[in-house]
Amino acid sequence: MKKLRSFYKVLIALLVLLFVEFGVLLVSLSLADRGSKQTDTNSTNAENSSLKAENSSLKAKKNSEKQAKYSNQDYALMAYLKLQGQTANELKQNKDNMNWKQDNNKFTIDFGAHGTVMTVTDKQVQLTYDKSTEEGMGQGNGHKVYTKQELAEEFGNQKSTLDEILDTVNENSNNSSNTQSSAQNNQSQNNTANQANNTTDNTTYSSSTRGNTTDTTADNTTGNTTATTIGTTTDTTTSNSDQEKRLATNGSTTD
Repeated sequence: MKKLRSFYKVLIALLVLLFVEFGVLLVSLSLADRGSKQTDTNSTNAENSSLKAENSSLKAKKNSEKQAKYSNQDYALMAYLKLQGQTANELKQNKDNMNWKQDNNKFTIDFGAHGTVMTVTDKQVQLTYDKSTEEGMGQGNGHKVYTKQELAEEFGNQKSTLDEILDTVNENSNNSSNTQSSAQNNQSQNNTANQANNTTDNTTYSSSTRGNTTDTTADNTTGNTTATTIGTTTDTTTSNSDQEKRLATNGSTTD
């Protein structure tokens, strides 16, 4: 009986030990599985972050390449069209009457009246324009800002027409500059010729003056010398005659 009890005790102890070891094994397996899942999650998150960063980089590169297709002139013209609510074809119909000026990154458009100024920066275009008021047109009291991205998306497919407009207005601007430069050169040449003529006339007048002065001086000197000589000779002759008369008179008296 005692042996049977001892056997049961040993059996129970073995079962308990086996249960504990099994529990430890289960816990270990659970922790290992959880760690594996956490590792997989972290890896997935890192991969997703990498993909997002890559997508953002590709998108930024694509936008940059898209923007690089357009010049500052293109963006200035796009901004003007967006402000006016026009298409490139509509502006093209009136391109010959459009005055176009450029000062570095600043562009001005007018049709003989109020002007619109577009300043192109790195990522956007700033506009200053005259907007309507109750009293009429204002003076530089309107401001707008458009990003290059939105302008490229809206007007990028009209680039060929934009280039045609820019070719025309640039040619007109160059012709106007050449005409003005030619007029200035002609005016300068005329001024130079007039100055040369005035110098020649002044030189001739000076020569005439010097000749007249010399002749007058010479005549006056000759006349004065002659008069002085004659006068002196006459006085001397008269004095000698008077002395002879006095001597003759005195001689007669003495005798």
